[in-house]
Amino acid sequence: MTPFSFLANLAGPLGIKGGLVYMLGIAFGLAYNFYFKFTPASPLPFAIAFAALPSCTAISKEITPPTWMWLGGALLGMAAHFINVIKDMDQDQQSGINGLPQRLGKTKSIFAAAALIAAGLASLFIFN
Repeated sequence: MTPFSFLANLAGPLGIKGGLVYMLGIAFGLAYNFYFKFTPASPLPFAIAFAALPSCTAISKEITPPTWMWLGGALLGMAAHFINVIKDMDQDQQSGINGLPQRLGKTKSIFAAAALIAAGLASLFIFN
């Protein structure tokens, strides 16, 4: 057993490259909790993590993920962020969580989520 094959087995079914991309998504999830949810850049970790999730399986098979996968995942991930925040927005604002959806408010966040979903779906059709 070579050291590389040991590392590949240790990395699991995604392999080393796919595992690293997966861990990138996890890292941005943690970065959201500790930093980004207090800033206007709060959608950024969702964009990166949602783009990384399907990409890690493609990369694990030595396939370069297509543009539509990254772009669609990023846009739909940001939409998920806006949608998820709406239900807790009042409590978030009271507790000092001041990401982009909280700054925009409920109505503008709903419109932002709808626009991001439309853009995400369009990117899937345009680039696929």
